[in-house]
Amino acid sequence: ANRRVGRTMRSAHFTRAAVLRSLATGALLAVSRHPAFAAYTVIPTGTIAEKQARLAVVSKLYLETPDDPYVFGEKAQLEYDIEALKRNTEFVTSTRRQVRDGSDHFLQRLTVPVTDMAAAVRFWKDGCGAIMQSTRVVDGANVTVIGFGPESLRVDDGAKFSLELVESPEAGVYAGGESQVLQYVQLAMPVFRLSKVMANGGEIESAYGWTQLTAPGGLPLRVRIDETRRDPFELVALRVGKMDEAVKHYKQLGMGAAKPKKAFEIRENLGFDSLLSSNTIFKESDVFDPDREVGSVLVNYGDAEQNTGLLLLPPKGRKPLTLGATGVAEPRFRVVGARPSQGPTVRSSDGLSMLFDTEEEFEATLSAEVTA
Repeated sequence: ANRRVGRTMRSAHFTRAAVLRSLATGALLAVSRHPAFAAYTVIPTGTIAEKQARLAVVSKLYLETPDDPYVFGEKAQLEYDIEALKRNTEFVTSTRRQVRDGSDHFLQRLTVPVTDMAAAVRFWKDGCGAIMQSTRVVDGANVTVIGFGPESLRVDDGAKFSLELVESPEAGVYAGGESQVLQYVQLAMPVFRLSKVMANGGEIESAYGWTQLTAPGGLPLRVRIDETRRDPFELVALRVGKMDEAVKHYKQLGMGAAKPKKAFEIRENLGFDSLLSSNTIFKESDVFDPDREVGSVLVNYGDAEQNTGLLLLPPKGRKPLTLGATGVAEPRFRVVGARPSQGPTVRSSDGLSMLFDTEEEFEATLSAEVTA
């Protein structure tokens, strides 16, 4: 079954832009006789100049054939994409300035092992609509970067978080278990089709309100529908051994910390009208949002709505935490921004490392990866 629902019952209706993008997508998939039709991606990609040039051509066609649904669909999609890219460009420009002047950082990438690279790439590209950014060989291992747009802070559609997949056939369980640091990755996407996800290797565990699944290679995912996110990668959940120590660690690295998650409280007014206006009996809760453990703390650089964050989960059990993989396949983060006093690589007490690169170093790394 396909799943394309509104984020919440309070805003379950589609915006005009979403409806038009849906129309455009349907036309693109159904009709091959319009080779110039604007390419559809989960998040708008490309340059503003390219989109505006194409829109000028399509607008003329629309004046000549206003009843052509394919021309209308492409025009609507281009208009939506241009506005989204303008907003993204503002974010990119601001983020790059803050990164360069040392006032903030940008969480850029998470490295994870996969046992079968072909299966993993197929899942992310064909199942989720992600884009392959680069692929290369490091220490004999295939390393492929995927995301929903460029990582660079120098392009209109850039500043997107990415997953660096490292092929490691012998990798065991590295995420989701009681003793693993890495628990899951959460995405907020405008479109998420269960049929495509399952056809490309995703193992669905539940799909009421939001979807819980496992990607090929063993990475647990949580997916909710949200057409407002700039970047679908919303957060990475990490189990920590000591919450106070972990929060202090990430704050020292320049991240902001939200208040710990409280237990749900039952709403006071449970009358008929009240229940019709909501989808749960709990305060500040929504069945379309993935559950968060009581006591968890969200830490992030910049605005949580615009950046990928880290959700720190409280200790669970007495087993020592592990990363589940070593060497080039070891789970780790890359951050763009000024290096902390500890050096370019900082490791938490739970063993998870963050590699800091200046903006110039990171852009040079991206160029090298593409040409490798």
